[in-house]
Amino acid sequence: MTSSTLHAKVNLKDTLKLPSTTFPIRSNLTPDSTRELLEKCSDDLYTWQSKNLPDDDLFVLHDGPPFANGSLHTGHAMNKILKDIIVRYNIKLGKRVSYIPGWDCHGLPIELKALQNIRGTTGDVSVMSPAEAVENSKNLNATEIRGLARALASNTVESQKKEFRSWGVIGDWENAYRTLDTDYEVRQLRVFKEMVKKGLIYRHFKPVYWSPSSRSALAEAELEYDENHVSKAATIKFPLANLGSYLSSLPEIDKETISAAIWTTTPWSIPGNRAILVHPDLKYVVAKSSKYGQLLAGEERVEHLQKLMGEELEILIKDIPGKALLDVTYSHPLLPSDAPAHPVLPADYVTSDTGTGLVHCAPGHGMDDYLTCQKHGIDPFSPIDDEGKYTPDALPTYDLTGLAVLSDGQNKLLELLEAHKVLLGSQAKFIHKYPYDWRTKLPIIQRATPQWFAGVDMIKESAIAHIDKIGFIPETGQHRLRGFVAGRDEWCISRQRTWGVPIPALYEVESGDALLTEESVEHIISVIERKGTDAWWSDPESEEWVAPQYRDKKYTRGIETMDVWFDSGTSWTLIREKLGERPGRAIADLYLEGSDQHRGWFQSSLLTSVASTGKAPFEKLLTHGFVLDEKGKKMSKSLGNIISPQEIIDGSYWQRAGQMAKTATKPGKQKKPKTDKQPPQQQQTKKEQSPDVDTLRLWVAMTDFTSDATIGENVLRFAQEALRKFRMTGRFLLGNLGDWDGKEVPYDDLLKIDKYALYRLAELNQSSKKEYNEYAFSKIFHGANVFNKNFLSAFYLNILKDRLYVDDGISRASAQTTLFYILQHYLSILAPIVPLLTEEIWSHATPAIAKKMQQPVRAKWCDPPTEWTGNEASKLGRQFQAFESCVEAVNLVVEDARNAKNLRANLEADIQLVVPEGSESEKFLREIGKQMG
Repeated sequence: MTSSTLHAKVNLKDTLKLPSTTFPIRSNLTPDSTRELLEKCSDDLYTWQSKNLPDDDLFVLHDGPPFANGSLHTGHAMNKILKDIIVRYNIKLGKRVSYIPGWDCHGLPIELKALQNIRGTTGDVSVMSPAEAVENSKNLNATEIRGLARALASNTVESQKKEFRSWGVIGDWENAYRTLDTDYEVRQLRVFKEMVKKGLIYRHFKPVYWSPSSRSALAEAELEYDENHVSKAATIKFPLANLGSYLSSLPEIDKETISAAIWTTTPWSIPGNRAILVHPDLKYVVAKSSKYGQLLAGEERVEHLQKLMGEELEILIKDIPGKALLDVTYSHPLLPSDAPAHPVLPADYVTSDTGTGLVHCAPGHGMDDYLTCQKHGIDPFSPIDDEGKYTPDALPTYDLTGLAVLSDGQNKLLELLEAHKVLLGSQAKFIHKYPYDWRTKLPIIQRATPQWFAGVDMIKESAIAHIDKIGFIPETGQHRLRGFVAGRDEWCISRQRTWGVPIPALYEVESGDALLTEESVEHIISVIERKGTDAWWSDPESEEWVAPQYRDKKYTRGIETMDVWFDSGTSWTLIREKLGERPGRAIADLYLEGSDQHRGWFQSSLLTSVASTGKAPFEKLLTHGFVLDEKGKKMSKSLGNIISPQEIIDGSYWQRAGQMAKTATKPGKQKKPKTDKQPPQQQQTKKEQSPDVDTLRLWVAMTDFTSDATIGENVLRFAQEALRKFRMTGRFLLGNLGDWDGKEVPYDDLLKIDKYALYRLAELNQSSKKEYNEYAFSKIFHGANVFNKNFLSAFYLNILKDRLYVDDGISRASAQTTLFYILQHYLSILAPIVPLLTEEIWSHATPAIAKKMQQPVRAKWCDPPTEWTGNEASKLGRQFQAFESCVEAVNLVVEDARNAKNLRANLEADIQLVVPEGSESEKFLREIGKQMG
C-alpha cells in the first residue's frame, strides 16, 4: 500500500475534537414542548421555592390588580415581566418569595362593558357607546347588572391569567385574588369599619366631579383633561339691590341702573348662583354703557369689557377698593323680583387676568365657591339631576326641566339672558382645558350631591411622613406621590353604580338620616359573610341588615358602591392575612406599577393602610413609563400602531409588519408578488422571524422602564438578534463541553488566557448583580450583550477553537473548565430575564454538566471566587486588555487586506508584532503565544 493510498483512507476531520450537542441552532420547540419547558421554569419553580427556601428573609412583591375588562397590551407585558424578573432574581438570592397575582373586578369600566355586550346578544352588531350602555341599564335591575358584570369579570380573569402565564410569569396563580370574592370584600369592609370607628368617614352635600354619561360621582383619578375643550363663555350683568355704604355715598351712581358685570365659562351654572366674588385688594370702576346702563367691573378689565360689548365705555368712578364692595347685594336677573338678594363676598382667587374682575359664584358647582360660601353660611344649590339635566327647581319661572345643562339647557339659558337684556356678550367657542370622564370620554360637571367622603386631611400629615421614609425608583416618584397627597383634603368614595362593594349605610325612612356606626357596619359585614354582597340588592327589605340595638326605627339600605380605588387600595389586607404582621417591616417589600398609579393605586393603598393601621403598606415603590410606538406616539386603534404581546410571541406581528411595509411602498416601486416557490433564503428568513416568549421578555429587560418605552419592528428585531446570539453562545458552550468528563482544573493550573476569561466573567457577574439590586435591567442586558459579542464571540471563543479542536492534556482541560464556568455564570445572569432560553439550554446539558450545576432558574446566584478578581488576576486583566486591543488592531488590518483583495482568508496573513526586546510586553506575548499554540 502506497503512502498516497494510506492518506486517502484517513479523514482528517475525524482527527479533530469537534463540538457535539443536541441543542439546535434554531428553536424547534412545539407549542406543547414550550408549555412543558415553561411549567418547569415557572410553575414548578414557584412551587419548589415556596416549599424549599427559608422564610426568615421572605421577599413580598404585591401585585397591583389590572382591570378585568379587556385584552392585554404591551403595557401589561412590561408590568408583569418586570415583576417576574424581580421575583426570579430574589429566588436566585435564596429568598422565598410571595407574589400573589390579582384582578380589579368592580367598577364602572367593567359594568359599562358588560352593558355594552347586551346589544351583541340581541343580534345587533353595532357598537354601543358607554353613554348608551348606561341608558340601556335603565331596563335592568341591580341583580341583573351585577350578574352580567360578574360573568364578564370572571371570564376575563381566566383569559388574562392564561396569557400572563404564557409569558413565563411565575406566581401563586391558584390563589390569585379577585376584588369580587366575598372574602376580599369582607376584608375591605373591615378597613372601612376601622375608618368609621376613627371618624374618617362622613357624608356631605357638596360639589363633586359628576359624570352625566356615567351617572356617577368620580374621583379626580378618574378624570382626564381635554386641552381643547370648547365652552360657551358669557358676560352677564346682575342688577345691584343694595349699593352698600361706599357706592351709596357716590353722587355719580345711578341707583336704578347700576349692575355688576360678571364673566363665566359655565353659563349653565347660573341657576345655582348664590354670590358674586371680588378680590379685596383689586381696584374697581363704575363705567357707563349707552345700552346697558352703569356697570361695576375690575379696573384692569375695562378694555376687555369694551371689546366684548363692542362699545366705548365712559369711566365714571375709578379706584374703588374691592373691600368697599363687601356690603353690596344684588338680584338674580332670572329669579322673581321678590326673591332674596345675594351678597358680594371676598375671595383671594379672583384675579385681574381674565373676565371682568367679578366672579359668578355657584357653591353647588365648584369646590372653591363651595368653601367660600361655607365661611358665610351659604348652602350649595344644584338643581341638576343624575343625567346632567335641569330639575324643576332650576328656575321656577321658566321651564328648563329635562334639558341637558351642557347642550340644550345652556342654549336655552343664554336665550333667556338675552331676552332679559342682561347678556353683555358671549363667546361661542371658548377653548380651554376641561375635565372628562376617563371611560366615556365625555365632559363632566361639578354638582353638589350627598356623597360619602374619607377625611384625608385628618391623616395627611402621617401619610406624608411615611412617604418621606419610602424608597422610590425613580426618585422623582416621591415628589409626585407627596404632591398628590399634600394637595388632597377629601376622598369622595361613593359611586352611584351597581357593580361594586356596597357602602354599608342604612337610612332612616322618616328622616332620611344615615346610620353608619362601628356596630351597624360590623352587623352588616356578618350578614355579607353568610350571604354575599349580591344580597344587599337582591333580598327584599328586612330587618336582617339592621343591628338589633337599632331596630326601634325603620331603615332602608343605601344603593351606593365604593370607589374602585378603595377596593384595590385595600388589597394589602390579603398579604397581611396570608403572611401575618412583619415586625419592623411593611407588609410588602415592593409595589411596582405604571407612573400613573401615584394618583391611583399607590395613593389609595397608602391612605387606607395609614388610616386603619397607622403604617404604609410598602417599603419601596417602583414605577415604569407608558409604552409608545417607535415614533413616540401613543398606541391607538385609529393609528393602527397597537402591538399585542400575543402576536409577538406567535410571530403574527411580523406578517402584519410586512403588510404595513408593502402598503408604505411608493407607487411605481412596488415589488412583484412572490410566488409559492420562494428561494430557500427567503423561506429561512421567514422562519427566523418567528419570535418566542423570550423576545417579548428581552424587549422589556433592554428597555429603560423609568421613562416611556418604545416598541416596534426595529426594537423587536434588535431583541431578536441579541437573543439569537445568546442562543449561539449557549450552543458553542454545550458543543465544546460535549465530551467533558466533569473534572475541573484547579484555578492555579489554568492557562493565563483562561484566567483572564474568568476575570472578565467575574466583572460581568458583579456588575450584573449590582444592577439587579438596583433594578437596572437594561444595563444588565447591555453588559451581557457586549460581553457576548465583543469578548466571547470576537475574542476568547474565537481564539479557543484551535485548543479545543486539536489539543489534548492540560490545554484542552483548562479551556473546558473555563467554558463550564462561563456556561454556569452565563445562565445564572440570564435566567431571570430569559428563563425559557436558559431552560432549553439546560435541557440539552450533558450528564457531566447537569451533575456539576443546578437547574439555572433554581440555582443560587453564582458569586465568583475571590481569586478570579484578586491582585494577580487584576494585573493579568490589564495585560490582556492591552492584548485585546492589539488583536482588534490586527483584525482591522487583516480586514483591510481582504477588502483590497490582497488576502483570500485570514489564515493567509503573516502578522509581525514589534515590541521592545526584553520588555514585559515581549515576555507576556511569548508566554501567551506558547499557551495558544
